[in-house]
Amino acid sequence: MPDIIVKNQTELNAAIAAAKGGETIKLAAGVYTDLTVMTKTFTSMVTIESLDSSNPVNIQKLVIGNSSNVTVKNMVAATDYKPADDWNRLNTIQGSANIVLDGVRFSGGTGDPSLSKGAGLFVRNSTSVTMQNSSIDHFGLGLEAYNVDGMVVQNSSFHDNRRDHTNFTEMNNLVIDGNSFTNLFPVGTEHPDAIQFFTAGKVKGNTNITISNNVIMQGAGSGAQGIFMNDEAGNLPYVNVNIKNNLIYLNGYYHGINVVNGVNVNIESNSVISQVDGTSFWIRLDKTNGATIKNNVADLITVTSSSSNIVQTGNRTLTSDSATIRKIYGLNDGATARLSDLIVPGVGYQPPVSSAAAAQVTTELSTAKAANPSLLLDLSFSNSGVVDLSHWNTGQTTKAVDVSAVVGSAFHVSTGTGVELNRSYSRQIYALSAFTLSFDLKRDSATATAGQILGIFQSWSVSLQANGELSFTMRNAAGVSQTMVTSGAKLLDAATHKIALTYDSTRKTAILYVDGMQRGTATMTGTTRPAESWGLYVGSPFSTAFSGTVGDIEIRDGAISAAQVQALVTASSASAAATVKDSLVTGAAAQAAALLAGAGAASTATPLATVATVGSTLSIGTAASSQIALVSKIGVDMMTAGAMGAIRSAATLSATADQYNLYRA
Repeated sequence: MPDIIVKNQTELNAAIAAAKGGETIKLAAGVYTDLTVMTKTFTSMVTIESLDSSNPVNIQKLVIGNSSNVTVKNMVAATDYKPADDWNRLNTIQGSANIVLDGVRFSGGTGDPSLSKGAGLFVRNSTSVTMQNSSIDHFGLGLEAYNVDGMVVQNSSFHDNRRDHTNFTEMNNLVIDGNSFTNLFPVGTEHPDAIQFFTAGKVKGNTNITISNNVIMQGAGSGAQGIFMNDEAGNLPYVNVNIKNNLIYLNGYYHGINVVNGVNVNIESNSVISQVDGTSFWIRLDKTNGATIKNNVADLITVTSSSSNIVQTGNRTLTSDSATIRKIYGLNDGATARLSDLIVPGVGYQPPVSSAAAAQVTTELSTAKAANPSLLLDLSFSNSGVVDLSHWNTGQTTKAVDVSAVVGSAFHVSTGTGVELNRSYSRQIYALSAFTLSFDLKRDSATATAGQILGIFQSWSVSLQANGELSFTMRNAAGVSQTMVTSGAKLLDAATHKIALTYDSTRKTAILYVDGMQRGTATMTGTTRPAESWGLYVGSPFSTAFSGTVGDIEIRDGAISAAQVQALVTASSASAAATVKDSLVTGAAAQAAALLAGAGAASTATPLATVATVGSTLSIGTAASSQIALVSKIGVDMMTAGAMGAIRSAATLSATADQYNLYRA
């Protein structure tokens, strides 16, 4: 049967009216006001598509009613839709069967999505409806589906809608798979949802629901709820629900996955995560009978007492698992978060092989991370309070900072005057099995009051003793207290000193450095304590504090080497210090190799290479591959355009390769 080519609205209407079954109607470029199929029961599939699939025709509006066997393919249904009633629907499929939408873009216009109104696509009282490779944008509500048996929403995109991307009710045999959801812009008290189910005013529940392989991101929009299944009626359960391998990254709301009145529910391998803050994005079951919650990553998992027969296994909850938090590099990135930086290998969401998400991750991973993943905190002070320059950006405090105590970029500590970080916003610094703490210290005078400098109450602290020595005390996660005291620190002056502490539980070793010199070492074991009731306190919350200034407070995941500690110290100016810190974590090996080869420095820093890469770059043999030359002090000329210039001088240091591999994902 030859294709039927139409060039305008009149020819399109005539072709649809004449079709019996099996025809392919192709729309050439032209002006179309709608694609309407009413009361047509075709004997086999009728396909209506754009003649040029690379330049889809805009039909403006799609209406299918009381019809069957229709495929609409490679079309745009776009118009500036601003109905007076927000509950109006532009595109509709009602009372129909065996309908396929493939490669259709539904759009309500352009501009500010918060001004969007109406529903983009309404599907009701139908069977076997598929929407695939399509998109919906700029509506008050993207997709509504009521009383549909056998619906598939797959590999489609929902973006830049106002209050909800999708709503479902009275559904049977529904599959929502491989879609992306982002950018909701609710107004006022509207509570936005990516995927919402409800039973209010309905007579049937929802059965056989699969929600899998979807990526739900906040993007440039507001926070929202992820997958929300509520039984407002109270007697219409969600039966046979499988929610598997979805990534939900949204902020400011509690409901990541919420199921009320579920029966036989499986929630498996999902990542339900948000920025580290006081609002836990949870997986929640309420009034549910029979469920498995398995292999998920979530801020919190909560099961109410009204639920029964619930099995939980292999989950990681971020409110109590700081180690997993540290693996999610992009957790605090908000609107700029990359999919690849939100994945924890082996648990939670994993991109399906050959999927669009997998391709996106591959592309993202080809670009180096913008900042050092191992730097957990980079704290300084200003007239506006606390500033965390690490990518975690967790400078929230339990109360307003006394800015009168800010001295330059440091904070003046004394008994009764200090700063406490809000632990809910800084959970990445807890439960560390290895770490490096460094900070600048300046006493008010040689005989100024000694006492605690900083620490986390009942976990660890660094203090200055009256004799000028430093002590480090750690009460590990097992409750064992251990203390190290320096010998020869002699901090009996009012000069500024760089203090560094490294701890590695694998080596069972803690080392304290003063101005790059090792002044104390001790055998210690265990991890630091998890987040409990206290945050990092600069000063002392309950006892005598030392009197002086503290600044440039950094905490790294992992114990750096003595050479790297020295490299931080030898940088004399603030700009040089920043350069050295950057070289330690984002390209030291490559820059050192360039220097040894007599080349100039690259203008863009690169990740620190592996042992094999460095060995190859420096042309050293296998026997010497454990010795790597690194830059300890780099001066940088800033060109008028702001780019990095040539490296003026460098010294080489040697250490084992594993100590230098700080660029860790």
